[in-house]
Amino acid sequence: MVLTRRAYKAIPRWLPNEIITEIVQAAPRSDQASLCRVSKLFRDLCSPILYRVVDLEANASATDFGDTVLSNAALAGLVRSYSVHFPGAGMAGDALRFSQVLADSSKALVRLEAFLGIANGHWSDAEQHDRLASFLIRHPGLEKLHIQGFPHTLTPSSASVRIPLPRLQHLRCPPRIIPSIVALRLKRVQLYWNDDDLDEVENIFVALKAMTASDVPLICSNNFVQYLYEVVDSVSRNLPHTKTLQLDSYHSPPLNEVIGHLKNCLPRFTGLAFLSVYNSSWDIPTQEEISVLRDACPALEAYRLQRRAWRKVDGMWETYPWTDFDALAGLESWTL
Repeated sequence: MVLTRRAYKAIPRWLPNEIITEIVQAAPRSDQASLCRVSKLFRDLCSPILYRVVDLEANASATDFGDTVLSNAALAGLVRSYSVHFPGAGMAGDALRFSQVLADSSKALVRLEAFLGIANGHWSDAEQHDRLASFLIRHPGLEKLHIQGFPHTLTPSSASVRIPLPRLQHLRCPPRIIPSIVALRLKRVQLYWNDDDLDEVENIFVALKAMTASDVPLICSNNFVQYLYEVVDSVSRNLPHTKTLQLDSYHSPPLNEVIGHLKNCLPRFTGLAFLSVYNSSWDIPTQEEISVLRDACPALEAYRLQRRAWRKVDGMWETYPWTDFDALAGLESWTL
C-alpha cells in the first residue's frame, strides 16, 4: 500500500516518535530521503538517521555531498561515519578532484567518529597524501579508522606529520602509517603487511606499544605476513598484553618449524586468550603440533590452527567450529 502525503502527516498522531524512528531506521535509504521531505517533523526524525553513516563511491555523489555539508552546517553535524572510495592511480584527475572533496568536506564534519578511505590502486601524488593527512588531523575525535589501498607509507611531507587521535580504538591500515598516528588506548589493530616492510617491523610495534595500554585488552591482527618470525617476536616483546593474536601468513616456513618458534614466543604473553594461525600451503596439523601451542601458553582459552579450532571448557580442551572462532575471539569483520 502506498501512503499519501496526508497519511504520512497523520502518522505522528498514531505513533510516538520513538516508534517512527525505529521504522525509519529499517527503511531503505531512498525511502529515508523521501521521508525527509514529508514534513518538518519527519525531516527532524529522519535526517540524523540518513546522514549518520555516509558511504560515497561515485565522483558525482561525492561532489554533491561536499556541496551539501559545506552549505548546511546542521546536516554536516549529523555525520558520524564517513566512507570514501577513491579512484585509482590510473585516474589521476578524478583522484585529485576526489581528494579535494575530502579536503573541503573535512572542514564541515565536526562530529566525525569513524572514517574509511579505500583507494582503488596506489596514489602517487603528494598533494593527495597531504590532503588525507590534513583530513585526519582535523578529526581528533575519530574512534575507528580504516585506510586501505593507499601507499604503504606516506610521502615525505605527510610522513613527518603527527596525527593526534586520542579517542581512536579501532585501526586498520598499512603498517608504515602507524608511526604517523598518535593514539592512547587502542583496542584493535589490523595490519596489512607488504613485501618491503621487514626492516620496519620492530619500529612499527614499538610505535604501537605507545598507542596501547596494558589494562586494555588488545586484538592484534596481521594479514599477508611474509616474515612471521619477526612479527611474532616483536609482538610478544612490545605488546605482551595482547588478548587476541591473529597471524595469516604466506611464504612462511613449514608448519612444524613455525610451531617451534611459537613455542618459544608464547610464554612472553601475559594474557593471550585467543590465537589464530593460518597459511593456505600448510598441511593438516598433527596431534603433537596441536598440543604444543596449548602447553606453551596456559592462559589460552581457544585457538585456531589452519581450519581446525579448539576451546577450553571446564579445564578440558574440546574441538570447536573453526568458522565460529572469529566471533568468539573478537575477530569478526568490523564496519564503520
